[in-house]
Amino acid sequence: MSRSTTKDKRHFLIIARGSCSELRTQIYIGMEIDYVPQDKGREWLQETREISSMLAGLIATLDNE
Repeated sequence: MSRSTTKDKRHFLIIARGSCSELRTQIYIGMEIDYVPQDKGREWLQETREISSMLAGLIATLDNE
Protein backbone atom coordinates (compact mmCIF):
# COMPACT_ATOMS: atom_id res chain seq x y z
CA MET A 1 0.00 0.00 0.00
CA SER A 2 2.98 2.29 -0.46
CA ARG A 3 1.71 3.56 -3.81
CA SER A 4 1.07 7.29 -3.83
CA THR A 5 -2.45 7.41 -5.28
CA THR A 6 -5.58 5.34 -4.85
CA LYS A 7 -5.54 4.60 -8.58
CA ASP A 8 -1.98 3.23 -8.33
CA LYS A 9 -2.88 1.13 -5.28
CA ARG A 10 -5.91 -0.32 -7.04
CA HIS A 11 -3.89 -1.11 -10.17
CA PHE A 12 -1.20 -2.87 -8.11
CA LEU A 13 -3.84 -4.96 -6.29
CA ILE A 14 -5.45 -5.98 -9.58
CA ILE A 15 -2.07 -7.15 -10.87
CA ALA A 16 -1.51 -9.08 -7.63
CA ARG A 17 -4.92 -10.75 -7.98
CA GLY A 18 -4.03 -11.76 -11.54
CA SER A 19 -0.75 -13.23 -10.35
CA CYS A 20 -2.65 -15.20 -7.73
CA SER A 21 -4.91 -16.60 -10.45
CA GLU A 22 -1.88 -17.56 -12.52
CA LEU A 23 -0.44 -19.40 -9.52
CA ARG A 24 -3.72 -21.29 -9.16
CA THR A 25 -3.45 -22.35 -12.82
CA GLN A 26 0.11 -23.58 -12.28
CA ILE A 27 -0.97 -25.56 -9.21
CA TYR A 28 -3.72 -27.26 -11.22
CA ILE A 29 -1.21 -28.15 -13.93
CA GLY A 30 1.26 -29.45 -11.34
CA MET A 31 -1.43 -31.64 -9.80
CA GLU A 32 -2.54 -32.90 -13.23
CA ILE A 33 0.97 -34.10 -14.13
CA ASP A 34 1.57 -35.50 -10.61
CA TYR A 35 4.33 -33.00 -9.86
CA VAL A 36 2.37 -31.52 -6.95
CA PRO A 37 0.80 -33.98 -4.46
CA GLN A 38 -3.00 -33.78 -4.48
CA ASP A 39 -3.35 -32.97 -0.78
CA LYS A 40 -0.73 -30.21 -0.90
CA GLY A 41 -2.23 -28.87 -4.15
CA ARG A 42 -5.72 -28.65 -2.61
CA GLU A 43 -4.23 -26.81 0.38
CA TRP A 44 -2.45 -24.32 -1.87
CA LEU A 45 -5.56 -23.83 -4.01
CA GLN A 46 -7.58 -22.97 -0.92
CA GLU A 47 -4.90 -20.51 0.19
CA THR A 48 -4.90 -18.81 -3.23
CA ARG A 49 -8.70 -18.49 -3.06
CA GLU A 50 -8.43 -16.85 0.35
CA ILE A 51 -5.70 -14.47 -0.81
CA SER A 52 -7.72 -13.59 -3.92
CA SER A 53 -10.73 -12.81 -1.72
CA MET A 54 -8.59 -10.57 0.49
CA LEU A 55 -7.27 -8.73 -2.55
CA ALA A 56 -10.81 -8.31 -3.88
CA GLY A 57 -11.83 -6.85 -0.52
CA LEU A 58 -8.97 -4.38 -0.61
CA ILE A 59 -9.89 -3.37 -4.16
CA ALA A 60 -13.53 -2.87 -3.12
CA THR A 61 -12.41 -0.75 -0.17
CA LEU A 62 -10.42 1.49 -2.49
CA ASP A 63 -13.37 1.73 -4.88
CA ASN A 64 -15.50 3.07 -2.02
CA GLU A 65 -13.06 5.86 -1.09
